[in-house]
Amino acid sequence: MLARDLMRKEVLTIEAGESVATLMDVLVREHVHGLPVVDEDERLVGMVTQQDIFFATVTLGRQGNGSADGEPSPELKVRDIMTSPAVSADEDTEVLSLCKVLTRLRIHRVPIVRDGKISGIISSLDICAALERGEFNR
Repeated sequence: MLARDLMRKEVLTIEAGESVATLMDVLVREHVHGLPVVDEDERLVGMVTQQDIFFATVTLGRQGNGSADGEPSPELKVRDIMTSPAVSADEDTEVLSLCKVLTRLRIHRVPIVRDGKISGIISSLDICAALERGEFNR
């Protein structure tokens, strides 16, 4: 099975210049744990997760740069905490290869790209759901 066969084509993204507060709102509202980060041309430039927010908040708090209520500073942008470059794959990548990447890097989602732009995303849950449906036995 190829990535194109399993990927979700509707992909939430966030721009690198958005605030971390906006990012947190999107994650909570959409019930997701991470997002691909794009530039103004919709090209993939990174990934950002709940863990990135946690580690940035802890680090900034220890440095005395966090707010008293635990909210991130309005000046803190997604680009400041994202992982870049993002791990990605193209549409012709075998899902088994993606499984190896997820396991080796201990990540949970991989954006699928075509010409540098996101065409889909596959998460570890997507792979588990396909296994449960028996799609790998066909």
